[in-house]
Amino acid sequence: MYELLVLSLLMKFPLHAYLISKISNDTIGPWEQVSRGTLSTLLSKLEKAGLIQEAADPDTVPFPTDRPSRTFEITKKGRDRFYELMMDTKKNLGNYQKIFHIKSINLDFLSDEDQLYLVNHYITYCQTAIDHIKAQQVEFDENPEQVKSIQDSSFYRTIESLMHLNREQWNLERQWATHLKEQIMMSIEKRK
Repeated sequence: MYELLVLSLLMKFPLHAYLISKISNDTIGPWEQVSRGTLSTLLSKLEKAGLIQEAADPDTVPFPTDRPSRTFEITKKGRDRFYELMMDTKKNLGNYQKIFHIKSINLDFLSDEDQLYLVNHYITYCQTAIDHIKAQQVEFDENPEQVKSIQDSSFYRTIESLMHLNREQWNLERQWATHLKEQIMMSIEKRK
């Protein structure tokens, strides 16, 4: 996720290392943060892999600063890796909601077809989560004898309310993704 985040920031413009850190943490925060050590290691790794490089002209950074800081820009190889990470829908499925949120802000770097592919995949991802929760509820409902002993407990009521909450959250995610798809479709129509 951090690799995608850093490359996506550099797709827009060169940035000072401390700004990469700040924007990354603002994006994924408030509870999850990229530590300086993690970011420094990642930037070194990306630089060694030829995905980013020190910017030839630090004055191209859109946010001027007096702070001494290394300035990075993405390379052609980095752009290819960014595209690969954007189109990956198989890895990190447990964390894919956060990953898709990062992808959604960077859809404009992709073709219309690729944007629709990713959004449709995410709609299906949300529906899969909803279906899973519904199946759990059906299992409870169809096997009342198995839950009879706990049915009047706060434990059972809390599980039921959490399932309802999770289903509603995934419904909201799916609605948001459907709206995103509609925006993409309208944009395509306007260009015709």
